[in-house]
Amino acid sequence: MLTLAGDILNWAAAGIVFPLMFLPAAALVAHGRVRSTAVWFVVVTAIVTAGIIFAALAPALRATPLMQTLFLYFTIVAALGGAILVAGGPARTIALLSPLLDGFVRRTGRLVMWLIFVMAGVQFGIVVLRYVFGVNFIFMQESITYMHGAVFLLAGGYALLTDDHVRVDIFYRDAPPKRKALADFLGTYFLLFPVCLLLLWTASPYVGASWSVLEGSAETSGIQGVYLLKTLVPAFAILLAMAGFTNAARAGKILKAGA
Repeated sequence: MLTLAGDILNWAAAGIVFPLMFLPAAALVAHGRVRSTAVWFVVVTAIVTAGIIFAALAPALRATPLMQTLFLYFTIVAALGGAILVAGGPARTIALLSPLLDGFVRRTGRLVMWLIFVMAGVQFGIVVLRYVFGVNFIFMQESITYMHGAVFLLAGGYALLTDDHVRVDIFYRDAPPKRKALADFLGTYFLLFPVCLLLLWTASPYVGASWSVLEGSAETSGIQGVYLLKTLVPAFAILLAMAGFTNAARAGKILKAGA
C-alpha cells in the first residue's frame, strides 16, 4: 500500500508539478492560447523524452519499460495540456495558479515560524530540567531537531518569495528591474528547478524506505516519527518549486511588459 502511494505521488510530481513549471516560459515565448500551449507541450515533451531515454539507457536508473513509461507520461501530459487549453492557455493558467501557490507557500511559512517560539521554550525547559532538577527527557531533545528541521525546510519557499534568503551578489542589487527579472527568470529555470527535481528524485527512495518500516528513534523514549521528519525533504523541494513558479511568473510578466 505504501509503495502504491509512493508511486502515485511520484507520478503526480513528474506528470503535473514538473510540466507546470514550464508555463511561465511558454507564456513569455509565445502569444495566444493555442500557440503558447503548443510551445509548452513541445518543450515538456522534448525534455521528458530525453530524460526517460537517458534513464532507460542507464542500467542504474532503469525501472520500467521505455515505451510503457513514455505512453503513460505523454497521456498525463496530453490531458494536462487539454486542461490548460480549456482554462485559456498558459497565461490564464498562470493567473489562476500563481495566487494559489503564492498564498499556500506564504501561509505555510508563517505557520511554521511559530515553532521558533515553541522551540525556544522547549530548549529553556530542557536546560531547567537538566541543571536544576537533574532529569532529562529524550523526546524533548529530539523535538528540537524536528522543529528546527520543519522551520528550516518548510519556510524555505517563503524566504524565497519574500527575498529574505541570504543573497550575495555584485550586480543584482543595483540592476534595473528588467535585468533583475531576467536574472530571476533564468536563475529559476537553470538553477532552482533542477535542484528541486534532483531533491525529489534522490529523496524518493530515501523517504520511501523510511515509510516502509515506519522508522522511529533509536532511543526507546524518543519520538517514533523519523519517517515524518525525512518527509520534510520532498516537502521542501515542492514548496521551493511553488515559490519558484510564482517568481518566474512575476519575472516573465515584467520581461513581457518591457519587450
